[in-house]
Amino acid sequence: MGDHQQQISENQVKMYLAANTDFFSRNPEALDSLQLEPSSKGVISLAQRQSDRLHDKNKQLQIQLHELIDNARQNTALQSRIHLLCLRLLDAPSFGTLLPMLMKELKHEFNADEVALRWFSTGTEPVESASNIIQKSEDNIQVFEQLLADKKPVCGRLSKAQKTLLFANKADKVQSVVCLPLGYEPCAGLLAIASYDEDRFHSNMATDYLDFLAEITMRLLRPHQ
Repeated sequence: MGDHQQQISENQVKMYLAANTDFFSRNPEALDSLQLEPSSKGVISLAQRQSDRLHDKNKQLQIQLHELIDNARQNTALQSRIHLLCLRLLDAPSFGTLLPMLMKELKHEFNADEVALRWFSTGTEPVESASNIIQKSEDNIQVFEQLLADKKPVCGRLSKAQKTLLFANKADKVQSVVCLPLGYEPCAGLLAIASYDEDRFHSNMATDYLDFLAEITMRLLRPHQ
């Protein structure tokens, strides 16, 4: 009766060593049969290989930590700018000055290339002019269906159809966007801030104060719908 040799996978070996970290201390002779491929530094010991791997992991963690700190600083600065912007909008002397101020200030504060306000029309008078209006048709609303369903600002990329409705002939230039729904159930419209730089607006941006900006904008504009 022949012997049946059990096959052990690499994953099983890794799991065993992870659960028994003192294996080589208890079985030092096992090190004699280990084969390590030479690195750019030549033949190195197992201990040196482990040290190099730990160094690489620490370096990656440092990079991630610096990215988190940078994002936190950017988010803090963003919150401060939005707070001051909302105060200036509330002090606008008239509606005639409010909309131009909104567009100009957003472009400046966000260092943006384009700003678009799109009000969903239900057949009433437009906010300012036809250029600000999206007819509240099923097709137009469907383009933003997921964004409206999520009920929160979107930072990053939009689809080509979404960019076209928001930025018309400038859509192809737009690479990254902050898009704010103005109210929910129903949503009164969209405020979009865009950059030609694909990395300018990203998913790691803070959204709490963007919600606040959207709320202030909606409350200022809704009486003039």
